[in-house]
Amino acid sequence: MNVDAAELARRKHALDLLAARDSEIGERAKLRVANIYGPNATSSLDNYDFGDSFAKLDQVSRRVDWVHQNWLRPIRLIYRFIPKPIRFAIKKLFS
Repeated sequence: MNVDAAELARRKHALDLLAARDSEIGERAKLRVANIYGPNATSSLDNYDFGDSFAKLDQVSRRVDWVHQNWLRPIRLIYRFIPKPIRFAIKKLFS
């Protein structure tokens, strides 16, 4: 593919503009984070206290999702083998 010098210069100029725009947006984002979360924060999670409100032990030991309970397994098995158009109709009906 033969590309002339003018086209290469145009592409380089476009890439330079994109790089400048990207750094401008990045600086604005840093200022926004600093204004909201403090001058020493590098992200929104820097000063966040995760604590033990939902400890890992609770995450492992407690079933949060009712869909994966044992009584629902036969229903999920039957649902899985229903033809797709009927499954989509059921999903649409219950959503």
